[in-house]
Amino acid sequence: MWQVFAPELRRRLADLDAHASTRDRVHSALVESLPAGDPSIGAVTRRLATSPRTLQRQLKAEGTSFQAVLAETRENLARHYLVRNDLRTAEIAFLLGYTDTNSFYRAFKTWTGMTPEGARAGLIGAPAGQP
Repeated sequence: MWQVFAPELRRRLADLDAHASTRDRVHSALVESLPAGDPSIGAVTRRLATSPRTLQRQLKAEGTSFQAVLAETRENLARHYLVRNDLRTAEIAFLLGYTDTNSFYRAFKTWTGMTPEGARAGLIGAPAGQP
């Protein structure tokens, strides 16, 4: 699966402007590292060539945290993947860097108040452009 998504993810990361916010740079690095199975701050700091402490300071200055950006990125990607009928929930959990499907279910329910299957039914049934 990683081979399918890798070229587009690398292109997005390469397109980042040097003036992008730290939050945006972390988001882009996460989009690339999540399907590889490493959602850690260490993986992101290696991609961004910075230290974990510097990254945390920069994110704090922007009013956010690594965990907040990670959760937001995972939620947005989960919604994107759920629209696709060819991806099972377990595959989506894997693409989001979860080691087990139950962790993904719990996180998704926290973010949205519904299960991934419930959201999938609502997203697929929603008019175009309205998740």
